[in-house]
Amino acid sequence: MRFLEAKDQKLADILFNNRFRIDSFQREYRWQRKHIEALISDLATNFDKYYQEGDTIETYADYGSYYMGPVVLYNDNKELSIVDGQQRLTSLTLLLIYLYHQVNDEDIKHEIKKHFYVRRGGKNTLILNVESRNDVIESLISHPEHPFKEMQELEDIPSDTRKLKDESIPNILARYEDITLLFPENLREQEVLLIFIEWLLNNVVLVEITAFSMESAYTIFETMNDRGMSLNPTEILKGYLLSMIEEEEKSEEMNEFWKERIFDLKALVGADTDVDFFRNWLRAKYAESRRSNVKGAENLDFEQIGTQFHSWVKNNSTRLYLKKSDDFYLFIKSDFDFYSILYMDLYKYRNYNNKDFNELYITNFYTIAESLAYPLFLAPLSKADDEVIIEAKIKLVNRFIDAYTVFRSIQGKSITQSSIRSYMYDLIRDIRNADLSILDETFKAKVNEIRESKEGDIFSNLQPMNNWGFYHYFYARLLYYLDSKEQDFMDLMRNRKQSSLILVPIFTADDFRNYEEEENFVSFHLNSVANYVLIKRYDADKFYRKSPSKRIEFLFKNNYIPECVDNKFEDFDKELSFIVSRDQILNSIVYKIWNSYF
Repeated sequence: MRFLEAKDQKLADILFNNRFRIDSFQREYRWQRKHIEALISDLATNFDKYYQEGDTIETYADYGSYYMGPVVLYNDNKELSIVDGQQRLTSLTLLLIYLYHQVNDEDIKHEIKKHFYVRRGGKNTLILNVESRNDVIESLISHPEHPFKEMQELEDIPSDTRKLKDESIPNILARYEDITLLFPENLREQEVLLIFIEWLLNNVVLVEITAFSMESAYTIFETMNDRGMSLNPTEILKGYLLSMIEEEEKSEEMNEFWKERIFDLKALVGADTDVDFFRNWLRAKYAESRRSNVKGAENLDFEQIGTQFHSWVKNNSTRLYLKKSDDFYLFIKSDFDFYSILYMDLYKYRNYNNKDFNELYITNFYTIAESLAYPLFLAPLSKADDEVIIEAKIKLVNRFIDAYTVFRSIQGKSITQSSIRSYMYDLIRDIRNADLSILDETFKAKVNEIRESKEGDIFSNLQPMNNWGFYHYFYARLLYYLDSKEQDFMDLMRNRKQSSLILVPIFTADDFRNYEEEENFVSFHLNSVANYVLIKRYDADKFYRKSPSKRIEFLFKNNYIPECVDNKFEDFDKELSFIVSRDQILNSIVYKIWNSYF
């Protein structure tokens, strides 16, 4: 009689010719943006270790594999139940759906689609077969550009009586959107993308553990999810630090303090916050070296802290000034205390609308990865700083992150973790413990480098619309800057309510069928950022029923283009002139909001 079976499996084999269900004792799909960000970063980083320019789909087989941990299944001789691993398999499926839509080659699209469906009972069903989620997954496969119908219908129901068939649905939609924003630019080129897809399917490996009784399956589930059964890196680090404190009374004092502070961190942010905190703190204050971009290079400080910070601390204790017993005691009592409080404060400033730190809350809606942002915030902060200096440094770092994010996005450059980490690791080291004036000078120089990397203004003439997610945020920032009226910035950002703002083109190609100018000339204007606007979702239909000139009047009347109120557009029939004029106004506002920082 078989009890367990374990074997290495390629992702392509797990998501092929199988059908999985998720039993009731499993939790909902709960991954957050940071988990998707970490997944994409890990995959991109490991792929980049092997990829070299000029590689082809025929040579990828020489690339190394990437191990993604176990997937535990229960086989009842009918179908397979996912006991542990549904978070990863759901996320990897969402990634494959995104890749499916990015590929131009129809043969490759057909191959990818085999990892979504399996034929059972004479019909195609989803491999991840969860009835309450099937519609949303089908929707993403068929037409990801349209909001999911069920979510739209819910907006007409009072919030206190709304009930989703599956609470995972909004999370699935949000994480798919995260993937569209976070997937690295350098992997989107068709030649590289095809190699990445082959590597993902055939070189990403999971250990498939199959149980043949529900009792065995549930025992495995309990064992793998009982946090008391294994030590996480934070607990291993605590054990090492406390073992080096010779006085038992002091060691016990720090043990109690440690447990209370870790509890506070987790209560505020979430279960894995302690691990994130130590990675961010140690990178901010102690990491010196990083892996070079050369193929096959070894991990150094920044990377080692990201994977095994507990071992890194033990191996580099002298660099942390940990030599004698009291050093270890004070490291917990003073340093850990100081920076963990700052970390919790930063989390609150960035995630809750605090009038004194409102700018941190706003910029957090579209920003760089948390694994880069928090080390940047913490790096210049010192225990010698008073509250006034700490606040000033935090706001200065935030303004740099804001300008960096916006300028790179306008220039069409990626801000994903894998694209900018080397730059940010060097900057973290450069601003470590810097005083306020040095910090300001450093950021001025960095922002000037970005400006000078592009001839002319940051915002080009007829700036091209090439990033819907960013330009929704961009216009929300403009609206907030011009007409905030004490509103919460969240209300300006994208969501699925009928009263929410959506980004739409003002004019379309149909409006210019009889236009005398060349088609390319018209297209250049229509595809510019200045031809787009945020309007209420419920206004969209009536907006497009109007003539082009009446649309402009409608935008003025409903205050959708407050940046233009001081400018006279008397001849509404000249739509292209309107786009050009608005483009110039947008350029001046970009200068007022972001160029004024440094």
